[in-house]
Order: sequence, then C-alpha cells, then structure tokens
Amino acid sequence: MDFWQHLRASGETELQGITEGLAGRFSELSSRGHSVADLIAHYGDEFGHLPPERLRALAHGHREWLIWRRRRSQIETARSQAKLPPLPEGVFTCAPRPDQLDAIVRTARLVPQRTPDRAEWIALLTAGVDLWTRCMARTRKDGRVRTRAKNLEHPEAATFDPYLRLDESLGELAPHRWLAIRRGERAGVLTVELQIPEESLLEEVKVAQKQLGENAASRTPESLVQELILDDLRPWLLRTLDHEAQTGAIRSATEALALLNIAVAAVLTEALAGLLRSPSVQARQLAGVYFSRPKGPVAAAVVDREGDLVAHKVVKGDNPAWVERVLELLQEQGVSTIVVPTSSPANEMLAELEERLQAASLQVVKVRSAALAEARQPLCNPPLRLSPAVASATVLARRALDPLKEWSLVDPVAIGVAEYQNDLDQDQLRAALSETAELCRLERRRGKRVYMGGAVPRGSAAMARLNPLVKSLADLRAGMTVHGVVTNISHFGAFVNIGLPQEALVHISELSDRFVANPNEVVSIGQQVTAHVLAVDPGRGRISLSLKTQRPPSEREERAPRAQGGPRPGGRPTEMTKAQALANLEKLFKKL
Repeated sequence: MDFWQHLRASGETELQGITEGLAGRFSELSSRGHSVADLIAHYGDEFGHLPPERLRALAHGHREWLIWRRRRSQIETARSQAKLPPLPEGVFTCAPRPDQLDAIVRTARLVPQRTPDRAEWIALLTAGVDLWTRCMARTRKDGRVRTRAKNLEHPEAATFDPYLRLDESLGELAPHRWLAIRRGERAGVLTVELQIPEESLLEEVKVAQKQLGENAASRTPESLVQELILDDLRPWLLRTLDHEAQTGAIRSATEALALLNIAVAAVLTEALAGLLRSPSVQARQLAGVYFSRPKGPVAAAVVDREGDLVAHKVVKGDNPAWVERVLELLQEQGVSTIVVPTSSPANEMLAELEERLQAASLQVVKVRSAALAEARQPLCNPPLRLSPAVASATVLARRALDPLKEWSLVDPVAIGVAEYQNDLDQDQLRAALSETAELCRLERRRGKRVYMGGAVPRGSAAMARLNPLVKSLADLRAGMTVHGVVTNISHFGAFVNIGLPQEALVHISELSDRFVANPNEVVSIGQQVTAHVLAVDPGRGRISLSLKTQRPPSEREERAPRAQGGPRPGGRPTEMTKAQALANLEKLFKKL
C-alpha cells in the first residue's frame, strides 16, 4: 500500500486539493528531507494551493505511513523466515494502522490458507481485522483507567496527588492527564491498571464468530476472545494512548508557539508561532531590566532600534534606592519603553518596578525569560564580554524589538511552550517546533502571513460581509472594486472568495503590476485583497478580477490609443460593453 492508498484507507487527512500524483510527489520530497516550509518556498507551483496546516497534516500522515510500512516489513520478514505464505495484498487496505496489521497476523494463525481461493482467505482475514477494530473502539469507549499509590515516600509524590486514586473512563481521559499518569508510573509513585470491558468484547466475538470460518466455529468464544483480542489488547492500548497524547501535546505546542503575544502577557492562549509572530516594539531606544534573585543585582540595558547596546547599569538589589538608580539611567537615555520578564525569582522587586514605571507613565512590555542562559552566552563571550546580568537584560530588550530573530537563536524546546514537555519525544517536539519557526521566517521574507489555520471558510457569514451590496453575479460590473480572501492558489493564478457561491479568478497576468513567475510570490492563502472586476460571465458563473493598480481616467487618456477590443498598454481596465467583457473573460479562461 503506497502513501496515497494509505491516506485514503486511514481517512485521517483531508484530501481536498490532493491528488494521487501530488501525494506521490509529497512522499518523494519528504523522504529527501524537505520540510513543509521547503515545499511552500521552493515548490509553490505544486503545493502552493494547499494551506500550510494541510501540508503539516500530510507530513503527519507520511510519518504514520512510514511506521505502518516498517511494521508490515517486519511481519513479512517473520513469515518468510517461518516459511509461511505471504499475506494477500488485498487485506492491507483494511488495516492502515500497525495494530490492525498485528490483528491480521493473529487471524492468519487461526485461519491459515488451506485452499487456493485467496478471495475467501482475504474475507476471513478482513473479518479478523474488523473484529479487532470494533473491540479496540469498544475498549476506548467503555474501558477505564485506575491508579493507586505505590510509593508515597517518593520525593515527587506530592506532584501526583490528583492522580493517586483515579478512576476515569478512557473515553473521557484528557491527553495531558494520561501523560501525567504515565510519568507517575515511571517515577514509581503510581500503579496504573487498565480495566477492559471483557464481557462486551466477548459479545463482539460471538457476533463475528461465523464470519471467521470453520476453525473459529469449532472454538469457544472465550478462547477466541483471548487469542484474537485480549492477548495483545493492553500493550496496544498503552501504545495508542501514549502515541495520541504525544501527538496532541506536540501539536498544541506548535500552535502555542504560533499564537503567543508577548506584548499582552495576560492573554497567553497558545505558544511558538505567536511567540515568533509577536509584534515588534517600535521605539528609538528601549531598555531591558533583569533580576537575578531576590535582593540580588538588578541589571538595566539600553539598546537602540537595531538592538545594539547603548548603555547599561547594574545596581544592588538590597539598596533601598535601587529603583531610583534604574530610573536615573532611563531618564539619562530618554527611554520611555521598558522590557521586563513575565516572571522572575525576584517577583516582589519586579512588581515594585512595574508599579513605579506605570506611575511615571512609562510603557512596560513583558517578554518570556525562557532559555536566557543559552541566548546570553554569545554576549558574554568576546568581544562584548558582558556580565550575565547585563547580557540577560540585553536579550530581553532584543526579544521585544525582534521576536522572530531572537527566539530563533535558541533551541525551540528550551522555550518551554509544551505541556508536560519532559514526557514528550524530544526529537519529535524539536522537529515540529523548528518547522513552525521556519514557517514564520518564511512568512517574514514574503512580507505577509503564511496562512496556518487550515482551510479558508467559504460561504460563511463573514465572507458575505466582504461586499454587502453584492448579492449575486448580477450586482457585479466591470471596473468596480471588491474585497475578498484568497482561498486557493494554482500555477495560473489565484482564486478569491468575494462572498458569492462562485469564486473569482485572478489570472497570473493580473496579480501585480510587475511580471509574476509564481503566484505564491505575491499572494498567499487566507490573505485579504482588494481587487477590481475585469469581467463577469453569468451564464458560466465566472468572475475575472485584477489586482493591478487602477490608474485615474486622466492618466489613461494620456496614453496611446489601443487597438479596438484590446487592452490599453499596462493592461488597465476601461469602460467596455457587455460583449467585450464576456469576450475578455473567455480569453482569460482559455489560458487555463
């Protein structure tokens, strides 16, 4: 089963806009080590019409397919060594998960091939997979997890107090709680027991027994449920819960990194792409203030808009006048924007400084202090040789000036945006966060946001408000201005939703005043645009737009006359008859 077939069989990835050829190309490039950002930046003509979140889902599906393929290879090798016949290809389409592959193996032991009728064998093996899938689903729904204390003398025992006597349905168990339970088990504080609904699984076996062939019919349901289900259910259930919790936590971390806004610390919702997208503070100069410990040294560093150090001061925190000494530096340098950490070991001193700064009507910006030791090290080395405290204050100020640049200098795992981070696979977490940072850097190079929120909604109430006076194609006229959102990108142009059921096309030749080789250079999915109507074909439901600059009539009149029916030099729209508009629209769509 190739990647495309696996995608279709698993049903976990949205396939709109994805073809078999495109999936094969994605697999080829991913196997060569290309990231999602690479595909957007360098293969936009092939993948530019897909939003980054869809590509990330494809990348996740590709990793799952590689795991599945590796398990299948192991099974086939084991059967070959045991001189057993190979499993029929047709049965794999119903087993896109590794646990379902193992269900095939168990069923094949019960019903080995004894007739030349492979179709019959495939039907029996498929019945075994279906039985396993139903039993796994029933266990996920009706099973329970129970915990009890194992070692209350453990130094971390208090951390797991909420989980000491847990009795919770697996169907309602949150991923982060499962991660905590497993961590308590590894620490030796908790004992974890999975309660399997064996009676329900026995009923499932009784229903499926006839479909499993003569061998199964001669067996008791109790022996079948043990051999086909229970022997492997607990190990696979643990692997599945672990895998889903890991995947969910890593996904949440990447969303958090994308959406965190350090300028509004009170509304930290989700952390890396937003951290990297934090708005840069615009100031001629600003200062960062760092607290090492309670009553310890306080460092203030003033930097210019490029992040270069202008002045600094270190004052003793046990000096009753330490705040005045810091304010003196700010006044000397004419600084009105001060950057402080969101939290500090010296929280009382931090609160005191914030109160004084606000009383003086100075702007206070909060940034995260994560990974300061790693970030400040280059400043402590030659040629600057700053003290750790001054270097830390400088890093805080620079993070406010250029979040993307400064946060990209440290290991993304060290930023600490993932819940229960120590329980996650560090390599997978680092790869996911690094990819998010790479997408944000790509976004900056393009000068606009790379849309990361999945498919753009179509036909929604928000879309209808884009052009409230445009209710149908009849309301559109050549030359009028409309607002829209880019919903799809192809090699020949971009499709724009203007609030109607029919999407409009901006041909590549109408995307910009300059020559455009790749539409992804000038537009991105999710981008809001203002365009003017070139032509409308109500009969075919076609709308043609242009993003080129409309010139005033006086400037158009000064230009050379055009050939009849042709565009003026520069391709600007002018008044035209309905017949001319339809003719122009037809010419545009013939370019596709």
